[in-house]
Amino acid sequence: MPKAVVNGMIMNYERKGKGTPVLFLHGSGSSWRMWEPQFEAFSERYSMIMPDYRGHGDSTKEFPEGKYDHYVIVEDLKCFLDELRLNKVHVIGVSQGGQLATLLAIRYPEYIDKLVISNSYSEMPTAAAGWMLSISNFIFSLLPYRTIVNLMMKFYKDDPYTQRILRNSFSIDKKMLLAMKKAPFPTHTNELHRIQSTALVMGGEGKVMTGIDEGKGSRTIYDQINHAILALFKDAYDPLSTMRKDIFNEMIIDFFEDRPLRTYNDVVVERKQA
Repeated sequence: MPKAVVNGMIMNYERKGKGTPVLFLHGSGSSWRMWEPQFEAFSERYSMIMPDYRGHGDSTKEFPEGKYDHYVIVEDLKCFLDELRLNKVHVIGVSQGGQLATLLAIRYPEYIDKLVISNSYSEMPTAAAGWMLSISNFIFSLLPYRTIVNLMMKFYKDDPYTQRILRNSFSIDKKMLLAMKKAPFPTHTNELHRIQSTALVMGGEGKVMTGIDEGKGSRTIYDQINHAILALFKDAYDPLSTMRKDIFNEMIIDFFEDRPLRTYNDVVVERKQA
């Protein structure tokens, strides 16, 4: 697999397909393999660029000062695009990848053509969410790594396909998991207005099993971006790229191709008036 030396680190990545470049940013703990459900749909017409960002997969694990830092990863990604001589790309980010995609679009708007933010947050949705995160961090610190992964998979007990994709793409150890979960949340709601691209914001309609309101998080992002579309999925949550892969793929491709978004029974779509 190709590797790029950027910003003092080694970035492992995969490429598939030819055409308009699309940067795919996976969720926390995962790797480029998370995008398996997108391979066929996107590689037919796009150049899929799928890095393992810092701390994940076969990329460099170390961070400056030994602290997991979202903004360091954003700089890595900008340097990665420079190394590949890509000055304009579509970007798709899911979960933590959605946060990174958003931060990249805020800091380097000139690099972003169209932006897809899925299952993401620009701030902690509620005070309770922050409290629950602290509790889960403490519990995880006491458990064996295999037990942690098995607990995470219980969220998808009725979706074996998603379980398989996530297990096959999981790429971090317990040390990195705890470092990532203890890292300060990169709150950026007040900076979303700086995004110049048209954005498709996707998320679950309501609260997930952890009690975090994914719909509220998606709507907060949508409300603050000047040119945006909001798509909320019923009975689905992070990651939509596996749980609702066919609609996810079709909707994003229609968005990229400037086609009207289709109507789906379990998806509510809102678009800001020009």
